[in-house]
Amino acid sequence: MHHTVEMVLPSEATDETLAVLEKIDGVLALSVERDSGVKPPGDVVTVHALNRSVDDVLAAASQAQGYGRIAVATSGTSSIVATGAQKAIDDDADETPWEEFERNLRHHGRLSVNYLVLMVLGGAIAVAGLLSPPVPQALALASCAVLAPAFEPVAMIGVAVVRRSAYATRRAVVSVVVGYVLMAAGGGLAFVVLRALGMASPKTLASSEGMHLIVDPTSADWLVAAAGAVAGLVIVTSFREAVLAGALIALALVPAAGVLGMGVVSGDLGLALEGLQRLGGDMGLVIVLGALVVLAKDRFFHRGRRPLA
Repeated sequence: MHHTVEMVLPSEATDETLAVLEKIDGVLALSVERDSGVKPPGDVVTVHALNRSVDDVLAAASQAQGYGRIAVATSGTSSIVATGAQKAIDDDADETPWEEFERNLRHHGRLSVNYLVLMVLGGAIAVAGLLSPPVPQALALASCAVLAPAFEPVAMIGVAVVRRSAYATRRAVVSVVVGYVLMAAGGGLAFVVLRALGMASPKTLASSEGMHLIVDPTSADWLVAAAGAVAGLVIVTSFREAVLAGALIALALVPAAGVLGMGVVSGDLGLALEGLQRLGGDMGLVIVLGALVVLAKDRFFHRGRRPLA
């Protein structure tokens, strides 16, 4: 995956920006359409670049803001062919620019009807799984971890802290609080229904391996969760979203929220506290270890460049 960057720049900034872009080794193709921008008005510059040079391209676009309004769109390019540059293309980096992985986290963790519905369903499936025999339990716990967008808003807190953005932090925290309350409510509702059907007995809970994973995690369980937290941010920041499911399943965010809801509706405050403790532990891993991953990427790949927005 390589990159195409299209930018609309004030006409006064175009020549200066083109001169900078031409000097970037990873820029493989560069074109300009004079006075074709309508909103904002200006020139349209299109850049086809290697991933390792996207930060330099976006930094050049940022400098043009001194002349007026700009608009920048980035997109992944499946393949690029450029005479004499095949080795550089083959050895390109597999990193995602700030703008794209931040937008991806914000999109999946934004407060919306779809986000909230999926959180409720995730909590319900988690509790139904915890009260099921081993095989359907494993399927349900994997399903709820992938289905509910529980990872992204928590990860966004760590990213926002690294960015020192109070606005982004506030949005992420609100999404986490509202989303997880509803996810716990979904789990509590599922427990009430299953109890009424005679499927939620103390014996069922005591024999559930999934419950032991949540309320009595071993050192190995915490190691799996920590590895999942690190892997999740590595995946999000490196064009590997197709394998994100593995990291989500390694974390107990969704079933822990379900246990919290189950404890609340059953009046078992001890169970609710155990679910809350596991939930807080996994959240802490995602925020702290995720922030460390982003800091490392910022230092060694993005070289301290701040996002355009």
